[in-house]
Formats: sequence, structure tokens, C-alpha cells
Amino acid sequence: MSEPRLTVALSNDFFKAFGRLPEKAQGKVATFISRFRDNPRSPGLNYERIEGGKDPFIRSVRVDQDIRCIVRAPDTGDTYVLLWIDKHDDAYQWARRRTCHVNRVSGALQVVDVEAAEMAVTAETAVGDAIAAAVSEALANQAPVVQPVQAQVGSLFAHCSDDQLMLLGVPEALLPAVRAVSSDEALGRLIEWVPQDCVDGLILLADGKPIEAVIEELERQRPAAIDPTDVAAALETPESKAEFLVITDDDVLEAMLSAPLERWRVFLHPSQRRLVERQWSGAVRVLGGAGTGKTVVAMHRARWLANELIKTGAPGRVLFTTFTRNLATDIRANLTKICSPEELQRIEVIHLDGWVMTFLKGQGLQVRVFNEEARDSCWSLAMDVAETSLGLDERFYREEWKDVVLAQGCRSRDEYLMARRVGRGTRLSRPQRAQIWPVFDAVRAEFRQRGLWEPEEAKQIASDLIHKANQPPLYAAVVVDEAQDLDVASFSLLRALVGEPRANDLFIVGDPHQRIYGKPLVLSRCGIDIRGRARKLRINYRTTEETRAWATAVLHGLDFDDLDGGTDPASDTRSLLHGDQPLVQGFEDPADEQTFLVSTLRQLREEQQSLASTCVAARTNKAVEKLEALLKGEGFATRVIKAEESDDPSDPALRLATMHRVKGLEFDQVFLPTLDASQMPLQVELKKRPDALSRELFEQQERSLLHVAATRAKKRVVVSYSGKASPFICQS
Repeated sequence: MSEPRLTVALSNDFFKAFGRLPEKAQGKVATFISRFRDNPRSPGLNYERIEGGKDPFIRSVRVDQDIRCIVRAPDTGDTYVLLWIDKHDDAYQWARRRTCHVNRVSGALQVVDVEAAEMAVTAETAVGDAIAAAVSEALANQAPVVQPVQAQVGSLFAHCSDDQLMLLGVPEALLPAVRAVSSDEALGRLIEWVPQDCVDGLILLADGKPIEAVIEELERQRPAAIDPTDVAAALETPESKAEFLVITDDDVLEAMLSAPLERWRVFLHPSQRRLVERQWSGAVRVLGGAGTGKTVVAMHRARWLANELIKTGAPGRVLFTTFTRNLATDIRANLTKICSPEELQRIEVIHLDGWVMTFLKGQGLQVRVFNEEARDSCWSLAMDVAETSLGLDERFYREEWKDVVLAQGCRSRDEYLMARRVGRGTRLSRPQRAQIWPVFDAVRAEFRQRGLWEPEEAKQIASDLIHKANQPPLYAAVVVDEAQDLDVASFSLLRALVGEPRANDLFIVGDPHQRIYGKPLVLSRCGIDIRGRARKLRINYRTTEETRAWATAVLHGLDFDDLDGGTDPASDTRSLLHGDQPLVQGFEDPADEQTFLVSTLRQLREEQQSLASTCVAARTNKAVEKLEALLKGEGFATRVIKAEESDDPSDPALRLATMHRVKGLEFDQVFLPTLDASQMPLQVELKKRPDALSRELFEQQERSLLHVAATRAKKRVVVSYSGKASPFICQS
């Protein structure tokens, strides 16, 4: 009779703790794990129970004289879970506070810091002592919690049954604590400590959604049968896979231990995993605020699609595209960390305009990059045919060309006569439009003569050439990041790249609140149907709740679309992290602001020994150049992150970049200096927009840009200005 198969898993928390150990200790732990996997029942491991612990199955195992590993070890059975690794006293303190049990409704394995969750709610409720007593009694008896009646008074979740909350991922031991939550502030503190797989549901419920709708949206289905003692089965649920890695491959374990800070390569939140590892019947759209892991999901989706092609022996590749060259550069670098060489060969990463230029040149077309001198020359010649009796200047023609002709893909006079001109200000009759059109014909002819293409036109002609070729799709699938910045022509081209609608063809990720280039659009009008396949990520893993709230307040009063004709609220997103409030400092004299910036950075350097994870971001390239000169003169080693290059994490220098360039990056601290009224909104650009609608759009993009820059910070944002502050700055 064969031996039962041993299962050894490591928790996400274990990797976090491992990453904080000294290098010498990490080597010992790696050796210990190898020995443990060979025989977790070895008498030499010396299992010890945790005195005063809340869970009898959580034990301590000696690694060396100083280090202890905390393990969920069964009295009988073959599944062992390594939960934590730390110095002796710290490891025991961690273990005393926690339980590790199978959720009897969802079937997931969950680790709960019961004491922290109790404390988070006790501060908000008069029934805290009763709740704590009920929790302690239930844990001692390993019995269901009997909810105190008082806990329901004013609760955000009073309308939900225990089983409904547990299906969303709430552990049974924490039901009283969850039911005690009566305010958004209390919820913000609680979600730091509850298992991540229930956070989505609690956020949606607090935002006012019915419990039935939340269960349906999150696709939570109660398993037919659950054995609370079967930890191995629990580890196979999507919720458990977000927190535990079952070790089946030595190479994977070695890679994780060598780079524990890149845990995102393996651990996906259940809501993320359900998006990635799935056969979708058609195009998918995923929204999510800053820090919710949209790009991580997109990269894992590209990898999953490439792996599916390899497994099935299907031909073709996956295109991963985005709006800017910067983001494509960063994504390409990160994909090398999660993909095998074979998977990488099946994924092409390029920003969309770059793809179009390469494609058109391959089709034998003369294509050159625009420069303003050439553009001005073409417009000057085209204006020679303008009808002077209309009294319209060149600025009007240029704006009409950009906002109407290019935006709506007008290629003929008849199409222009039918085009909508909402918000253009100057009213035009049909005969007047007919008189205007020859100028657009002329400027287009001048462009072509020089081999120049507007980006929108280049995408249109690329789509035309693909359709005319009548060949199999150029790509098996397309993954799109930062979709909010793409235009109608871009999405029409993406549809052409994958051909007629089919399974797994388009995976579209974006956040309209971070739109700093494009305009609102409706995907269905671009031939992309996402009905039944629209999802949203709501948990912020990067930014503290204090920074998220501040950055969201920058957008207060604005409405944002959902890329398909609806709206996307910001009220249903929360951060799991807490920290300092953003610091906003104003000065009368620019010299005082510079002194503040230099002294604050020096203090930070003394505290952290390095400024590698600190970025100073400014609105313009010119402002970055001035800051670089100032900081170099003050003795700081600096690195300017340029548009065409990715960041180098090994460089210990202080980072500098434009607010546009930091999109897609993250830092511990972000400084946003010189944010006076001339810089945000940028007045030199605002003055180029004569009508109210274009000014309103630009100001909204500028507010989104400030929102983007602030949410790059994982720990702290520092904002400063001299003179009159930007009207977009929210005072803390």
C-alpha cells in the first residue's frame, strides 16, 4: 500500500516575513524548507505547541537557535502549511494571535489575526467587549460564534445572514467583528485584518449593493460539500491560491525564495485569478483604480493566454499593447520575471502607435514621424484654399480637424457633413461645412506628400489594409493596458487585429479616473461587445488609504465613464494599507520651497540610507531639469527616468521624472514640488484651448494627472508650491 501523498504549502505571509530576514538567516531557512519537505514528520523537527495560542493546530518548529517557523500541522493527516518565519519571541507572538481554519461555507483556508480585528472594531463600538468575549469563547470551543444582539444595531451588514457573509469570505470567528461595523471609517480599519478574499464583498455591501447582487457579481458559489478538516482540498480553492502556494516544483520555490518581494508573480487575489485563468466567451473589460493590480492582471492574462497556445499547440501570438512607449518598456521588463522563455516568444509587447508605424512601413507606405515644423508648413499651405468670407482662422480649422474630423474618422465631405460637433462652440450650417472641407482635403494631401500621418489616420488605414487582406487574424489574442487613453480608431484597429468576435480575443484593462490623454468612448461603437464580461477590481494594494482618499478628492465633482456608456464611481475602492496623511506645504518665496525640499530629502536619506525608492515628479521636462540642477548642486545623486527607458531598481540614486512618466511606476515616497497655479493646470497649454469644452476637458486631464502622480506613492506623498497654489490641490 502506497504512502499518502504529503502536501506542503507556504503562505503569502511566510514570504513577506522571509524577505525581512538577514541574508544569512534566509540561507538557513531555505535549507530547513528542503528538509521539511522531505519529511515533515521527522522527530528532529521538535514541534512545540503555542502557549496561550488561539489555534491548537498552529505549532512552532526550530530552524536554528534564533529562528522559528510557525506551521499549521495536523495531529493526523498529510497537509502542512508554513505560515510565518521569524526570531523566536516575535514568531511566538505572531502565532498566539492567529487561527488557521477552513471556512465552512466558502471552503477556503483562512489565517485570521483575531486580536487585531477585534481591536479595529472595538474603538468604534460600545459592544466591543461583548464581541471580544464571544469570539474568544467560540475559538476556545471551536464552535460557531453566537452573535451578540447589540452588534446588529447600526451595522452596515445587518441585512446579511451569517452564511452569506461567510460565502463572501468572512471567517466565522470574525462575524461579530464584521457585524459591529457601523461606519465607513470602521470598515477601513477592519479590512486591514480580515482575509483579502472577503474585502471585495464588504466594500460593495458598504457601498449599498444588495447581498444577492454582490454574490452574483463576485461569482461566489457555495461548494456542494465541504470537509472543514480537509486542508488539502481547501488549498485548491481560488481564494486559498491567493494566499498559499502548494510546493510541487523546486524551481518555483527557489525562484520565490530568491525574490520574495516579487510575490505578485504567484499570488493573485481571488478576484484577479478569476479574471486571469478563465476561458471567456468574448471581449473582457476590467476597470480598477490606481494600485488595484490592473497591470499585474493584464500581464498574468498575457502569460496565461500564451501558455494556452503552447499547451494546445495552436499557432499565433498574444499582443500586449498600451498607449505610451514608457509603459510598454516597463511591462516588457516585468514580463521577463513571470514568463518562461517559451511563453515570452509567444508575447509581443509594443505601444500601439509603434505597432502601426512598423506595420505601415511593412506594407510599403512612406511613414515619417511628425514634427511641429512640418505640421505648421502643411497647415500654412492648406489655408491658401480657405474661404475667407467665413471669417475662420487657422486655429479653428486645426481644432475642427482634431476634434471632429480625426475624432470621428471623417474621410470624405459627406462624412463630415454628418459628423456631430457637440461642444465646438461655433455653429456651422451644412453649406458652411461644405466650404470648410477643401481645407481638410488640402492638409491631408500635404501630409501624404511628406509621408506624414496623423495617429488616428494611420490606425484607420492600418485597419483598412487588414480588412482588405482577408487573411487569418494577425494575433490569437490582444491584451490592452491603460485602455482609457486609447481612442476610437485604436479600438477599431484592435478589433481588426483579432478578427471577428471569438473566445478570449480581447482583454481590456483601464481606469477612466487616470485618463490623461484620451477622451470618453463607447467600446460597443468600435465593434467590441463586453456585455456580461465587464468586471472591476476594488482593492488597492499599493497606496495607503490616506493617500488614496486624498488623490480621489482631487477628482471630486467629476464624472467618469466606464468605457461603454455607463459611469465608474470611485466610492467602491479601498486600500488595505494605512499610513501618514499627505503633506501639503505652501510658501511665499520659491527659495523657501527649495530649502524645504532639500532638507526633507536629506532627512529622508539619513533615515533610510537610500533615496532609490523616492521620486521627485514635476509637471514639465523643463521643471525636471531645474530640479535636477538644484538637487545635484545640493549633493544628491539623481537619476532622471526618461520616456524611452525603464527604471533600474539597482541604481541607489534619487529618481526624477515628469508626472506623465511616473505612470505605471511605484515608489515609497513621491514629492510633487512647484505645484503652483501656473503649473497645474499648465497655463501655457490651457491658453491654447479657446472654447469652454476643450478647456474643461484639459482641466479634467490635469486633475487626473495629479491623481496619477500621487497614487504612485506606497507610503507618503509630499506636495509643495510657492505663491498661489494649484486649485486642484486638496489641503490635508
